[in-house]
Amino acid sequence: MLLYHYERKGLWILTTLLICTIVLPKQLSKNKNPFFLLENITLPDTLTINIEQPIVRLELNQADSLSLIKIKGIGPYYAHKILNFRKRLGGFYTVKQLKELNMTYFNVDSSAFLFHVNPLLIQKRELDTLTFKEILRHPYLEYEDVILIFQAKKQYKRVSYDTLQQHRVLPSHKLKKIKPYFK
Repeated sequence: MLLYHYERKGLWILTTLLICTIVLPKQLSKNKNPFFLLENITLPDTLTINIEQPIVRLELNQADSLSLIKIKGIGPYYAHKILNFRKRLGGFYTVKQLKELNMTYFNVDSSAFLFHVNPLLIQKRELDTLTFKEILRHPYLEYEDVILIFQAKKQYKRVSYDTLQQHRVLPSHKLKKIKPYFK
């Protein structure tokens, strides 16, 4: 037999009333826990912290995929994403750069203490020796920026980060972002 919505609702209300008027008063009169269904459950003590276990911070510029996967919230997909981004960048200069990867299931802010970055491990590249495609692969530079860099290279014969800065080839916010990566 099919119960209509209001009939199911009525049965639910009737069951609740029976529990409140018959079962709970009997339990209370016996001086038992009113939550008699939860009597045998013991909750673990979540407030104890194991201080003996030191937190090992992972160096982002040297980490491999296996060490990244060991971190809670980072699986093979995110590890691959981090390593590809690091390769395209040339290395991380701050942990906050992980936010640029837009990882939905990994909160960079709450896990930042697990990582550290050594900026000396960044691979600096010379703009003069790179091709158009190689510069375009850098995540902070767009097509228009690379065109401006190559126009500056044509005009000033040699191009370096200092040349870009002196002649204001790129906007200052772009120059700040690419400073650690180019000589």
